Amino acid sequence: MVKKPVKPNINKALTSLQQGKLDEAKTMIDLATTYEKTMDDGKTWYYRGLIYAALDTTSNPTYKALAQDPLKTAIESFAKADQLGKAGTEYYVMAPGTVAPVTRTQQIATLANYYLNKGADNYKQDKLEDALAYFEKTQELTPHDTTAYFYAGYVAQALENYDKAVTNFERYIKEGGTSSDAYSLLINIHSGPKENKEKALEYVREAKAKFPNNTDFPKVEIGLLIELNKIDQAKTGLEAAVAKDPSNKLFHFYLGYVNSKLEKWEDAKKNFNDALKIDPSYFDAQYYLAQIYYIDADKVRDEMKNLGISAADKKRKVELDKVMVEKYTVARPYWEKAEKLNPTDIDVLDKLATIYYYLGDDAQGNRVQKRLKELGHDNN
Repeated sequence: MVKKPVKPNINKALTSLQQGKLDEAKTMIDLATTYEKTMDDGKTWYYRGLIYAALDTTSNPTYKALAQDPLKTAIESFAKADQLGKAGTEYYVMAPGTVAPVTRTQQIATLANYYLNKGADNYKQDKLEDALAYFEKTQELTPHDTTAYFYAGYVAQALENYDKAVTNFERYIKEGGTSSDAYSLLINIHSGPKENKEKALEYVREAKAKFPNNTDFPKVEIGLLIELNKIDQAKTGLEAAVAKDPSNKLFHFYLGYVNSKLEKWEDAKKNFNDALKIDPSYFDAQYYLAQIYYIDADKVRDEMKNLGISAADKKRKVELDKVMVEKYTVARPYWEKAEKLNPTDIDVLDKLATIYYYLGDDAQGNRVQKRLKELGHDNN
């Protein structure tokens, strides 16, 4: 006796899905997509989307093996259902044992949230590749939801997949993401591993405009301008920043740094001193202030080194030696204060060793040399 072919029935397919019989549900719905009476029914494709989504999320390995990339098939099915459905109406199913309809919108949101949570769980377990895959599935279902783009960008950065991280953070911003962290991460990626400080500068300026109350982005911009050797731009921005927030030691320090680059030494001294007035323990400001006085003495020492052995040169050398001693004497207290602020800084100790040598202070010179040896740095 010849068995009659199975007649597709989309309601039976839904019932099998709700009973957890995913193999039967898949068989029935696949037939319905090619059956003349059901193939153009939007519900057929809607149910197919639900069934294939269940295949993607099931923990049953037998059911999971029934389809390749079931989520892709589910999304395509939902799209076709929308195409065939009536405008202004929404698909739904009745949850078993209830009278409450569950709409397509609710089902998609639940599915997207499932993948988002799976991504978060995998991230906590340090399964970064799996976490990224789940976040990308969330994006497929809810392409305008910003959360999955931010998370995917963060994980991609941790995986050192910087191009993918940038793509996700940019999409996050495009979709209306409001966290300034996305900009911070984009800036860090471009100023660091991607080695594109110009692009980083573009992002920081965009971030400044979007987050005018954020105090970090102006500082980052100044730092990038200095690194890019756009000193004049940096100075203009810093002068405005100091005028706006005179109590910010960083602005004074960076302005001093810029003026040092421009060899405007007196201006730089003032800037570093202004920073130290705000915070007397600010080592960087003390260090760069001390450097200015050391450079001043070094110039005299270099001139002495270049002198010859003629009578005139010998006379000039005696004159310069006196000047050099005076300048090292002036520099000395600045470096001694820097040492107090950071007693283990090798460069500070090296500079002090030189100063003490030329000033003939053997006791202090020996102390510094001993300290350098203790730190594993022996200049002898």
